[in-house]
Amino acid sequence: MNSAPTIRMRNPELAAWTILRFALAPVGLAEIILANDAGDAAQRPTVADTLHLLNRWRGAGLIERIEKPESYIMQAKARTFRDPPAVGEPAREPKARSTRQRIWSAVRVMRSFDLVEICFAATVEARAARRVLNQLTRAGYLRRTDRLGDDQPRWRLSRPSGPTHPRVEYAGRTVVALVDANSGQRFPLLSSQKILAGEIHHVS
Repeated sequence: MNSAPTIRMRNPELAAWTILRFALAPVGLAEIILANDAGDAAQRPTVADTLHLLNRWRGAGLIERIEKPESYIMQAKARTFRDPPAVGEPAREPKARSTRQRIWSAVRVMRSFDLVEICFAATVEARAARRVLNQLTRAGYLRRTDRLGDDQPRWRLSRPSGPTHPRVEYAGRTVVALVDANSGQRFPLLSSQKILAGEIHHVS
């Protein structure tokens, strides 16, 4: 690969546009993010920023979103543009920028991750990430996979769902269940003791 394509693929917007432009089949979100050849993973675009970019192109009719599996494909008319045309900035939906939504979007893309990775991908603080990931684990969406001696707690997605994050159900001030906003199913939170006894060797 010569220097021009290399430089092009280091630009998040150009990299995303290029992979979609030449793709013969729908492209998944993870593949679009990883197309950015930043060299350093810390310089790659976040899930939230990539989704915002794709939503801009969708709003302009340049690409189409496929629901199952979640992926994107470029419209024929857009493939004639070497670079993405300038499009307006759509209003961002509040839910898409919430802490829970950012974490859930990152979880769906990464599927297996440690605490540092999810905090970086979702641009959230560790304390907030721990709280949400603990709830997702107790509701059965995630499974702890770390072992004694690991530097960071680690999780794997065990119950895939749609793009909207699970809704919290309270009894007073206590979270008692998560309700799947995509299917309507309700999942009570198991006690922390059951999670610890069944899946991991230590408290994170």
